[in-house]
Amino acid sequence: MSIEFINVGKKFAETAALDSVSFKIEKGTACGYIGPNGAGKTTTARIIVGLEKADVGTVRVAGVNASLGGASIQRQVGYVPESPKLYEALTPVETVAMSAMLRRFGKDKAARRLGILAEIFLFKDYLKKPVSGLSKGTRQKLVISLALLFNPSILVLDEPTDGLDVQAVLSLKQIIRHFTGRGGTVFYSSHLLDIVEGVCDEVFFINRGSIAGQFRKEEFDGKRGYLENALVESIGTRNEQELINAFFESAE
Repeated sequence: MSIEFINVGKKFAETAALDSVSFKIEKGTACGYIGPNGAGKTTTARIIVGLEKADVGTVRVAGVNASLGGASIQRQVGYVPESPKLYEALTPVETVAMSAMLRRFGKDKAARRLGILAEIFLFKDYLKKPVSGLSKGTRQKLVISLALLFNPSILVLDEPTDGLDVQAVLSLKQIIRHFTGRGGTVFYSSHLLDIVEGVCDEVFFINRGSIAGQFRKEEFDGKRGYLENALVESIGTRNEQELINAFFESAE
């Protein structure tokens, strides 16, 4: 088992971000974690990578209890946060060199791997330009590259396509397929269904901090609109069309 949550709960002040959340993600699979804003997706991702601690319940990552093995877990995880922070004055090359030093990873090897990813994601012309001058999409490509560079066995991706162009999205989908095909595990958090349908072996719906649905690939593969309809049913948005009609009628 690569990632396992057992009755996990997390509160911020008096607000429950997660309420008795349980799921399992097997090694070599990609799991989609879908829900609206504020559903608990980012909190779940941060608990997996050790940036938050669960208040109750058990979290295991790569067979290690997350409350005990933070450093050993983080060495195995590549993370794309929802709101990434980068050193604005550094270039992508310098950012990777610094990260390689902190991870005790060969600087030259990291630079070579960055060069390959820059070719894949089409940002090689920006490798020596300060991050402060990069577009949102190019920054995101750098963050994804940092998650991939250091040979992780687990990828935790929180809204990874934010700002990406179509070509980069297609490349990311191919990378995810290759990564899981080589035994890697992916936790893919998003509020968008289309990419998740194409790359994930299993999908969990989360709403208001609780798991609202679970679907295996054989249930939705090749069935256009299946997950969309299931999501509507699971999170209780069936009155949306009535509200849309009311909005346009209010202009008359």
